[in-house]
Amino acid sequence: MGILTNTVGSYPTHTIGEDCKAKMSVQDLMAGKDPFVASIKAAVVDQVRAGIELVSDGQVRADMVSTFAAGIPGMKSEKGRSYITGKITRPLKSITAKDLTLARHYAGAGAKIKGIITGPVTIAASSSISRGAPYRSSLDPRLLSDLAKALRFEADQLCRAGADALQIDEPALFNVGVENVLGYIDAAVDDIEIPVKLHPHVASYREYDQLLKLKNVEYIGVEAAKYPVLLDKLTRAAFEGHEKSVALGVIDTDSPKVESVETVKKRIERGIEVFGDDMWVNPDCGLRLQTREVAFQKLKVLVDAATSVKLEFS
Repeated sequence: MGILTNTVGSYPTHTIGEDCKAKMSVQDLMAGKDPFVASIKAAVVDQVRAGIELVSDGQVRADMVSTFAAGIPGMKSEKGRSYITGKITRPLKSITAKDLTLARHYAGAGAKIKGIITGPVTIAASSSISRGAPYRSSLDPRLLSDLAKALRFEADQLCRAGADALQIDEPALFNVGVENVLGYIDAAVDDIEIPVKLHPHVASYREYDQLLKLKNVEYIGVEAAKYPVLLDKLTRAAFEGHEKSVALGVIDTDSPKVESVETVKKRIERGIEVFGDDMWVNPDCGLRLQTREVAFQKLKVLVDAATSVKLEFS
């Protein structure tokens, strides 16, 4: 059985780093002390304790757009908002490879680690265009193309750092014409030789007709806990016809209520009925909005349910 447990990304240990940073002296910060190392360690330790098989760094430093805006030339992040200030060019160094390396260290030998990149469409759609920037709008094809090239560099750096898989986050796809932007997502992960997962945050099954056309993505997320109707509309034949597998969301990340193992097990079994047993299973989205205790318990339920299903099908 090909079920593999993983997280989507953000984990609620960011407050550890924020608290550490608030207590640091100017001298500490100037000396390069990193307050978020403790946040990454806590996120990874929780995932490993829960039994997650494909671990992430927890995306603990900032929101998913600001993290990349701060490291891409031609962008800036200011007070939680991101801006396109000039022509987008390749980063001078990796934005997240250091955190991936820390995650591997804390996960231990033999652990599988996933790198996470915010996609070009979401970065563009979530950023304001400053006066003087050479782009007409947030969906200017030149902007999307330049962002895809910058993110392709980041994808390569994560592979060099030892990522076992990549995830590209594109929640803004829900608000744009998917068919017009697929090429930029593909370009951001072109020729990547490790598995690539798309987290699209799409509620409408109609969008999957387009998403399945992506050439450089093997796994496509389906938020089945929040939108179970998707499992009534999507088909195994459609996914297999495009050589795609599903990353099935089986944990509700909006609610603080911790589901029972039986509830999550039924969601996984329903996913198997539709897509077969070659799938990743994960929470619907990131767990950043929950408390750390709730987030951990949800991951533990996910692993226990997946383990139970694997035993029954073995």
